[in-house]
Amino acid sequence: MKKNTLKIMSAVIIIVIFTSIAILVKGSQGGVLFDEKIMESVHANTNSTITIIMKGITFLGSSLFFIGFGIVLVFLFVKNKYYEGIIPLFLSTLGTYGVNAILKNIFVRVRPLKYFLIEQGGYSFPSGHSMVSMSFYTTMTYLFLKSRDKRTNDLLIWILNFLLIGLIGFSRIYLGVHWPTDVLSGYIMGFLMYIIIITIYERQTK
Repeated sequence: MKKNTLKIMSAVIIIVIFTSIAILVKGSQGGVLFDEKIMESVHANTNSTITIIMKGITFLGSSLFFIGFGIVLVFLFVKNKYYEGIIPLFLSTLGTYGVNAILKNIFVRVRPLKYFLIEQGGYSFPSGHSMVSMSFYTTMTYLFLKSRDKRTNDLLIWILNFLLIGLIGFSRIYLGVHWPTDVLSGYIMGFLMYIIIITIYERQTK
């Protein structure tokens, strides 16, 4: 009961925060809240070496990467007869991409064009890289830890999970293709997707 209550409270908080940011974004032609200050600060310290690194990190949150990695995971799940992991895998990628596409077309936010270090099409809010990365990596980390016999170093694995997600989000800001509020909103909606996915998974495996 406590676990379900926590999930519901988390979902409510996420929806309230997202809605608050979305209201500001919907009527804006540029940055909102802390967007401009963060973008100016980050882009005052760019250089070619960091840009190359950020391009590599951003690839880990791209659709191309998730397609390749997803195919590998499906193969491993089937090989190990872990069929219950397939639904969370698809929901955390294709499902989250679908929700993200709907949100982008509702809010039609223009990207921060003057900060572009790479070319990027489509709308800006919320960040697809951040949303799918949060949903996918967190779901896969949950499934990995749940399938292990030993429970050592769980905290370290969770820290590494969120560190990777954080770096992917930061790479989008650094490369100038997303406002910070795009990334923040992508994170919280990705976490909402994670809550929904693990709830479905836990009911499926009872």
